[in-house]
Amino acid sequence: MLGAIAGDIIGSVYEFHPIKTMDFPLFSKRSVWTDDTVLTLAVAETLLTGRPYKETMREFALENSDAGFGGMFRQWFTTQGSKPYNSFGNGSAMRVSPVGWAFDTLEETMAEAQRSAEVTHNHPEGIKGAQSVAAAIFLARKGPRRWTSGALLSNGSGTTCTAPTWTSSLPARSTRHASVRCPRPSSAR
Repeated sequence: MLGAIAGDIIGSVYEFHPIKTMDFPLFSKRSVWTDDTVLTLAVAETLLTGRPYKETMREFALENSDAGFGGMFRQWFTTQGSKPYNSFGNGSAMRVSPVGWAFDTLEETMAEAQRSAEVTHNHPEGIKGAQSVAAAIFLARKGPRRWTSGALLSNGSGTTCTAPTWTSSLPARSTRHASVRCPRPSSAR
């Protein structure tokens, strides 16, 4: 969560003015937290208190309405009784980091990532974005040990993607590159 918030603040000055260099200051006088930090904190609040995501996200957004929220999300949090708006943007992935730390199994993590996303980002791509980030955090947190998870994601054609297998024989500081395998739909071949 700290990394997500730091990344939000560091990247805030480049969001609408991208750069193509790796040589830049991490913080400047213009660095600020944005809507992504606000909603990351709202997700953490839900996990800590059990309050509904819709309630905490709306409350945090209303208290920080000048944080740079997009138009669709702004309409959602300012309209009582609003429903999910089928977004497939990256907002659900930007706010999900606390979920990757909160659960003991990948299955629990994936289910909660979906719940956190579908409040607004109920399009399958919006849900998969949140699940991907939460799963990456969960796997990084669990470290190099053997686990089996079954399917991580669906590619929309009924074919599931499988996760990498981590083994306990790796030295503590080494890394092992693995990929998520997801066959393309037969119509795309």
